[in-house]
Amino acid sequence: MFRHLAALILAAVVLAASTSSGVVDARPVHTGPYHVVIRTAAKPSRRLIGLGGNAAICQEVHYKALCGTLTTLPGVMTPQQLLDAALRVAESKAMMAEKRLADVMKSRAVKAEGTSMSSTLDTCKGAYSSLADALQKARDTIKSGGSHDDLMTELSSASTFSTDCGEAFDEFPDLTSPIPGAQRHVNRLVSNCLDLAATIKEN
Repeated sequence: MFRHLAALILAAVVLAASTSSGVVDARPVHTGPYHVVIRTAAKPSRRLIGLGGNAAICQEVHYKALCGTLTTLPGVMTPQQLLDAALRVAESKAMMAEKRLADVMKSRAVKAEGTSMSSTLDTCKGAYSSLADALQKARDTIKSGGSHDDLMTELSSASTFSTDCGEAFDEFPDLTSPIPGAQRHVNRLVSNCLDLAATIKEN
């Protein structure tokens, strides 16, 4: 009950803020765990993103639940802020994967498996390092007001780097990745980054 009351109060505050700068395009406000997207007639491109996978822009990405989780982060109220949050989280996860691989490479078990495993892990480690760099460049492009084409170029590179580790292990079917969960998570984050960037451009 208290959660529903909090949602109603927040919706009223957002609605009041919207009406102060223009006529509101009226939309139903749900009292559940999701908030609606409100557009103002004065600024049709402006969007306030609520919580959860039902946020309109999250319907445009491949991994909607993951996108919905990011809308709950502090300071995420616009599509641009959502994209920056997705880039920031993806970069952090890529750096964590790189560190994890560096630790694994030092283990005796890996050394015992021979050069194929060591070489594959080294490829993965380099790929995640390059991925983190590409994601940071994408964030820098946004912050500096760079072109959307430059942003998409960086994200396309990031997409390639995000799959390099999986492809490296595919070349050696007898080898098992030590971080399969991290690989999937990073791949999905980067995929959503591309989808979000493309959607923002269209709007």
